[in-house]
Amino acid sequence: MLRCMKSAVEEMQESNQKSNQKSNQKILAAMHRDPSVTIKGLQDITGLSESGVKKVIRQLRSDGLVRRVGGAKGGHWEIIQK
Repeated sequence: MLRCMKSAVEEMQESNQKSNQKSNQKILAAMHRDPSVTIKGLQDITGLSESGVKKVIRQLRSDGLVRRVGGAKGGHWEIIQK
């Protein structure tokens, strides 16, 4: 029984990781196509909630993949090539 529960938890974690990677890729692609894309626009593209989009952006920023240039209303996203 314990093995079964452990296996289920591992499968769920793997599924969440794959889902997060897909969301990251969708958001990066959207920022590449339209650097001035808004949080609302990213919500529409990904189907994530506002907090979900913000969480992905925080992760992308912390990984050093994107940065915001300018203000919230007049700025744009810059993808950092590594």
